[in-house]
Amino acid sequence: MNAKIEVRETTELKLAGVTHVGVIGIESAFEKLTKWAVPKGLLKNSEAKMGRLFYDSFKITAPNKVRMSVFLATDEPFETEGEINRLTINSAKCIVGRFEITHDEFEKAWTSLFIWMNENGYKKGGAHPFEIYHNDYREHPEHKFIVDLYIPVV
Repeated sequence: MNAKIEVRETTELKLAGVTHVGVIGIESAFEKLTKWAVPKGLLKNSEAKMGRLFYDSFKITAPNKVRMSVFLATDEPFETEGEINRLTINSAKCIVGRFEITHDEFEKAWTSLFIWMNENGYKKGGAHPFEIYHNDYREHPEHKFIVDLYIPVV
């Protein structure tokens, strides 16, 4: 896959998130977060980004059991309510891959990034992998996601 891959130290991210289990219905988690954030003006800032944090690996956990959080990274202050909770992704050394992919290419992108990690002598760290989206795929002419995939490494 055509990707720009680099290793870098990430900064701590303060997030508003919605926890979800399984890949089915993940869109509803994004919708809940968006419906909460829009009236608060949290998506108006161009620095605000949506993403997804994975607590389980698809290699060892069935897709309908994978735990994840859909999140909004924002510098704006916010109060949590209902299913919206505060999350933190600590600063870490990460392999970061920038991809422009369709919905069906996420698994291949993640696999290629883990292969790159192994081929370049890195080991997965204890923190959880995550994705940060840079666009709304529905507005892309080819309905592609511009996304950074992060693997914390040691």
